[in-house]
Amino acid sequence: MASAAKPFAELKVFELTGSIAGAYCAKLFADNGAQVTAVGESRLTRSQSAYLDEGKDQRLSLNKAAFEQADVIIRSDPHGAVPGSLVEPGPRTIIVDISPYGSFGPYAMWTGTSATVYAHSGHTYLTGDPQREPLTGPSTHPFYAAGLFAFVGAMGALFDRERNDRLHSVEVTHHEVLTALHQMSFVRYQLGKDILCRMGNRYTGHGQPNGMYRCADGWLALSAPTDLQLETVLAITGLSGLLDDPRIDSPADFQEFPELLDEHLAPWLSERNAGDVSQLFQAAQIPAAPANTILGLLDDAQLEHRDFWRKAGRWTVPGAPFQFSSTSGTPSALPDSESTGGPLAGIRVLDLSKVWAGPLAARVLAELGAQVMQVEAPWGRGPREIPESLVVAQRFHPDNIQGPDQWNRNGHLIKYGLNKESVVLDLSRAEGLATFERLVPTADVLIENFSPRVMPQLGLDEHRLHSLKPDLVYMTMPGYGRSGPAENWVAYGTTIDSHAGLSQLVGYRDEHPWKCGVAWPDPIAGLHAAAAILIALWNRPFNGGVTIEAAQFEATISIIGDVIVEAQMDGHEPPLMGNRDQDFIPQGVYPCEGVDRWIAISVTSERCWEVLCEIAELPTAWVGLTRSERLILHDSIDAELVSWTHNFDQIDLAGKLQEVGVAAAPVLNIPGVLGDVHLDARSAFQEVKQPRVGPLRLPCLPIHFSSASERPPMRPAALLGQNNKSILVDLAGLSESELTELETLGVVATEPPL
Repeated sequence: MASAAKPFAELKVFELTGSIAGAYCAKLFADNGAQVTAVGESRLTRSQSAYLDEGKDQRLSLNKAAFEQADVIIRSDPHGAVPGSLVEPGPRTIIVDISPYGSFGPYAMWTGTSATVYAHSGHTYLTGDPQREPLTGPSTHPFYAAGLFAFVGAMGALFDRERNDRLHSVEVTHHEVLTALHQMSFVRYQLGKDILCRMGNRYTGHGQPNGMYRCADGWLALSAPTDLQLETVLAITGLSGLLDDPRIDSPADFQEFPELLDEHLAPWLSERNAGDVSQLFQAAQIPAAPANTILGLLDDAQLEHRDFWRKAGRWTVPGAPFQFSSTSGTPSALPDSESTGGPLAGIRVLDLSKVWAGPLAARVLAELGAQVMQVEAPWGRGPREIPESLVVAQRFHPDNIQGPDQWNRNGHLIKYGLNKESVVLDLSRAEGLATFERLVPTADVLIENFSPRVMPQLGLDEHRLHSLKPDLVYMTMPGYGRSGPAENWVAYGTTIDSHAGLSQLVGYRDEHPWKCGVAWPDPIAGLHAAAAILIALWNRPFNGGVTIEAAQFEATISIIGDVIVEAQMDGHEPPLMGNRDQDFIPQGVYPCEGVDRWIAISVTSERCWEVLCEIAELPTAWVGLTRSERLILHDSIDAELVSWTHNFDQIDLAGKLQEVGVAAAPVLNIPGVLGDVHLDARSAFQEVKQPRVGPLRLPCLPIHFSSASERPPMRPAALLGQNNKSILVDLAGLSESELTELETLGVVATEPPL
C-alpha cells in the first residue's frame, strides 16, 4: 500500500505507564493529534506527570477489546527489563518496548539508571574536570532520547505495516541510544588514534574557544572553531597579538594550547555582561549566548516573542518542539514501496543540511529505507588542502594525514553521510539553482538547517518550493526559529545547550555550571526533526505538502519540561548535584583500579542499600539507615566507597554488583564501548568499508524491528559528487550534454575548486 490507512489523528495509542521514555514517546503521539490513553497507575513524579501526561486520557485499566483496537502499545521500565504484559494486542498492533538494556544480551537483566547508562555508553568519560571524577549528564536525557527513538521506531513499524504488510514489534534501549549519540568519538579513535576524554568546562572536541566563560553577571557559552571565527574573536577582544606567539602557526593551534587563549580571554569577559557580549559577538557572526538558568528561561525574550510557552494546569511548560507552519492543501499518496526495502523505501529526500542535527535527521530516514541525496556545494567538504594543524586538531583523517583528496577522507563527514548519495550543485550560480529546481519535483522531503535568510535569498522559500512540488514535506531547522530577536543568531549546539539551561543541570556540587562533553541540542533537534517528518509523511495523503519549522533552541528545551515544572513547584533553581541523585542515595562515580578508571553506582532501593553495605563491608550501623539519613551521611558513605572501589577492576566490580541487584556500570572510554560484550551481542555496531579510508565500525540506528532478521547493511558514504549522473540525468532529466556543460562551468563537480 502506498498510503497510510488512516490519518494520524485516528491512530489509537496505549501507553502502559512506566518510564519517562515511554511517556515522552506517547506524548509525541498525543501532542500531534493521536488518540493516546495512559493505562495504569503513574510511576512519574508530580512534575514529570504535569508535563508528560497533558493531553492523554488517563485510565487505571481497560478491557481486552480496547487493546485489540490499538495501533501502538508502548511499554517501558526505567530501571529493568520490560515486564511481560497481560494485555493481548490486536492482530495488527505494534508493540514498542523501552528499557535500559533490552530483552536479550549478557546484560539483559542488569539494573540501569541514568548515571549507569551514561557511564556504560562512554558519555560520562567525556564530561568534567580531567583531574577529578567525571560527571554524569542531565539525569532525564537518556529517557527522552530513548523516547524519541522509540517514536521513530513506532512510526517506522506503522509505515511498514501499511506499505509492506510487515508487522513488527519494536525495541529500544537506553544503552544503545546513548552509544549512538556520540558525535565524533568513534571516528576520532579509529582514524585519528585519539581517545576523547574530558577537557574541562567545554565541549569535548576540536575548537578553541568552545566552552563556558564567567562574565560579570553570569556565564557565557562561546564557540569559535573556525580560523575566521577565532581571528574575529581575537580582534574584538584586542588579543590578536596572541597569534604572534611562537607556539601558534595557525588559529587551530590554540586547541593544543588552550590556556594561552583562556588566560587572556577570561579576564576580558569577566568585566562584561553576558548579554552584551553575546550581542557583540553575534553581530560579528560568532556563535555565543548567555547561559540561562532554568527559571530564567521563562523570561527569555526569544521564547516570549515566539509564544513558545503553554499552560498545563497552573504550571508553565514548553510548547511544541516543531511547528507545522503551513500546508499546501494538495494531498497525494506516497510513492509505491519497494517491498524488499525498509519502511520508507521509495521515499526520496533532498538533504541540504550541515554539521550534525540535520544530517542526523536525514540519516535516520536513510536507515529506515529512504533514498537520501546530499546536495553539496563544490566547496562543501572544505578546500582541496587544509592546514596540518587543523588535521591534527580535528583528528578526523586516517592516521592524521589528509591525503590526496582530504575532502573524501574526513571521518565526521563520512559518519553522517552513511547510506546517502551525493550530488554537487553550486546554488550560488543561476545554472545551479535552475538545476536544483528540476530536482525538487522528484523529492518527497527536503531538509535544510541554514539560517532563516538563506533559502529566501536563493529564491527557494516555502512558497517557491511548494510551487515546484505541491506535496513536498519541507523541513527547515534554524537554530532559533524564523522569527524573534535571535532569529538571525549563529547557532551551534555548543552554545544553544547553555542558552537552553542544560549547563545548569551539570556540575560538581562545590562549583559552577558545566558543559556536557556532548552537544546535546544537535541530536535532540535532529531526532525531533525526523519525528516531525514521519508525521508529515503519514498525513500527506490527507493534508498534502507541509512546511515544518524545528528550532534547535526550542527542541532542546522540550526535553527538560519536567525540570522546568519542578523548579516552579520548588520555587528555586535546581541545585548542582554532581553525580548524586535526589532519589538514589547513595549515587556516585568512584575510582577503580588503574589510571582514570571509574565505576558508577546507584542505590535504587532499601534492599539494594542493605546488599551494598554487606558486599562493600560498610559499617554495620549504616545498614538500617533510611534514605534521608543516608543523604545526611552521603559524604561519609562516598569516602567509604572510594576506599573500597579503588581495589577492583571497573568491569569486574560492575558485574559483581549487578549480580546482587545493585545498579552499577563501568565508566567506559571509547575503546571500552567498542569492546562491550552486550553491545556486540545486540549488533549495535556495523563495519563499513569506506573508500579512501578503509574499515570503520560505527553505531547503527538503535531501533530493533522484530521482523527484520538482521540489521540492514550500512552503506559507505558517497564520495563528493559520486552520484551526479544518476541523480541529475536519470532522475532530474538533464541531458548528457547539459551535465557536461555544468561540469565545465564548475557548477557540478567531484572535487573542490582550485
